[in-house]
Amino acid sequence: MLQLADRLTELAASSEPITFPAIGLTPETVMGQAGDVAAGPLAPFLAEAVADAYNRGDEQWQTIGTTFPPGLATQPSVLHLTASLDALLDSAPAAKALGKPLTTALLNDLVTRIEATPLLAAARLEGAVRLAVAEAVSPFKVWQALEDVPVDGPEDFLERLPRILGLTLDRWAHEDTIADSVRDLLVHLTNDEAGDADATFELGCDLLRRALSSKTVGDVTNHLVQARRHFTRAAQAEEARHDAETFAAVCDAIMAFSQHNSNAIAEAADRIANLIDRREAWIYRTHQPTWLQPRRSAEIAWHELVLQLRGAANALNEDAWLDGWQALATVLTAYRASRTVQPMTGDGLAFLVQPVIEDSFLRQQAFLAQLRRATQETEHHADRSFDVETANALLNAIDNTSSQREARDASPTPGQDQPEDDDPDRALLTRLQRRAPTLLNFLGAGQALGIAASLDDTQLLAIEGVAHDSDVARLEATDPLIVPKLDELMAALSEHPAFTGETRRTFSALVKQTLLFLKSRSDLTRTNLVGSSKKNQPPPFDYRRKPEGSNPRKPVEADLQRDFHQWLQMGPLHNAVMVEPVDVAMGRGDVMVHFGSLRYLTEIKQDDSDNSRQYLEGRYLTQTAEYSNTNTPFGQLLVLDLTPKSATKGNLRVDESVWSTTHRPRGATVDRAVVVGIVAGNRTTPSSYSRK
Repeated sequence: MLQLADRLTELAASSEPITFPAIGLTPETVMGQAGDVAAGPLAPFLAEAVADAYNRGDEQWQTIGTTFPPGLATQPSVLHLTASLDALLDSAPAAKALGKPLTTALLNDLVTRIEATPLLAAARLEGAVRLAVAEAVSPFKVWQALEDVPVDGPEDFLERLPRILGLTLDRWAHEDTIADSVRDLLVHLTNDEAGDADATFELGCDLLRRALSSKTVGDVTNHLVQARRHFTRAAQAEEARHDAETFAAVCDAIMAFSQHNSNAIAEAADRIANLIDRREAWIYRTHQPTWLQPRRSAEIAWHELVLQLRGAANALNEDAWLDGWQALATVLTAYRASRTVQPMTGDGLAFLVQPVIEDSFLRQQAFLAQLRRATQETEHHADRSFDVETANALLNAIDNTSSQREARDASPTPGQDQPEDDDPDRALLTRLQRRAPTLLNFLGAGQALGIAASLDDTQLLAIEGVAHDSDVARLEATDPLIVPKLDELMAALSEHPAFTGETRRTFSALVKQTLLFLKSRSDLTRTNLVGSSKKNQPPPFDYRRKPEGSNPRKPVEADLQRDFHQWLQMGPLHNAVMVEPVDVAMGRGDVMVHFGSLRYLTEIKQDDSDNSRQYLEGRYLTQTAEYSNTNTPFGQLLVLDLTPKSATKGNLRVDESVWSTTHRPRGATVDRAVVVGIVAGNRTTPSSYSRK
């Protein structure tokens, strides 16, 4: 047996990390044997050593990596090939450095291999697509390979093909040449028994993605109708296609808004909820590779949609599309989350790639719906002085947005532009860029100019605050910090036997909003949180900052309570939750959230002595857990950390300041699960750490 193979076998048997230094052979010996090993059953172990060399930046051993792709080109095992690619793609540097030779090795003579070894050919094509999606290589060679795929290939290959094609459309739908070819191939596959259901489902996803990218209500509706037809066919063609059934129910719910049919909305919401409860059969335990599996955050996005649909169905007494746009925006979030992939699977920050969707029109409509609601619920804007007068001015500005201005901005008349200094829109645009950049980004110049024209600076800042909150409250499917943390919290909560059904749906949605709240309060400037100071007046109070001035006001837990309360009321669960302090467990709760009969209390505390997990749990966990004794055993603890920050050399990251834990009173038989979060107070700006 080869020396290299012997050493890899020994290291694998001892469960030691496999690195070239641990192998202990000379570079010359490894170089001469690496190609043969890459073609055999020990290839994944050698790939692990190659990835380690690139992670450490060890140039001597990186040279060995160049011998790996040619050897892998002759790998006869699907399992060993897939495991080797997984190991290499654990390292972004390795993927970037070896991407081109790997792609060449994987796609070499692919058409011939499809006939001879169809499963291995499918794994090769999947690996090449994975490298292209991760942007380790240019996609053109992969696109050519997809166009050359025979439409009458072996069944084992065609079964794996639709998801690869669907991923290609998710990533490159805007590239007409490849997108049209992929759609044609999917249409052909709908007539093949091996891949008909999967191909029909992927075409439905493409139509739903087009609906989410459409520019008019008519186009949205048209694509939704077609998408629903494809999802229904996919569900009928194959048993237990719960994913297709779910998307069909989503289309039904959104179309019911245009019909003002609250019963149909509620029925669709129930269908989605029942299908999500079967997630073990269609999300986490499918035949798909791990890197294609939806994240747990996708499940929460679906839960939020269900809660939003039910809330809207109970209060559908206004313009149907007002809530319809918000629901459709949640569909967009759910689709992006469920179709986001992780082509690189390392343990560091997640490298996530979401579908490319041109969603500006949908986001505009959803934001205008939210903005209209904000102007009608002024009691939730106390911290911004969002008074009735301001609300009425904003509402009038929204209603009076000039369609002529939008049309003129979209297609200006040649030769009719005014000189820059005399153009009134130029000055207004400059004012928007300075006072309300988020609003400008959401609505575009046309609508933003129409709204801002009749607003003074105070009113414009108020509307910018709503826009900024809406922006930071969205969970991006590619968030490298929040998404993995949310996965971690969900995994911990899933160990509790009571975390099922409606409890899982509602509490997970609350936890997501809490996590986003913690992130936003770590990022937001004082101006975007509480507004700007008036002329010749001190800056407004920000409970997160170190007290300022000669007679500073000290933050109290009520400040955090009010802020968190407002966040929930103005968030995506606004019509599904009821937040109010109540008496419970012989005590006074801080923020109680009701989902029907289910309730969850978030206990709010402040502490200036210690922010360690051990201390906070020891002092506050028992009280927090006590409030869940008469309902579901789940709750939250938020602590305003007022410990001095002068000697800490910085603050905790968001993922370090939130965790899940349990408490069981003496003699009890049920654990109480508590999600704990820390909001950093007593903070200074980052630049202060550089001052002498």
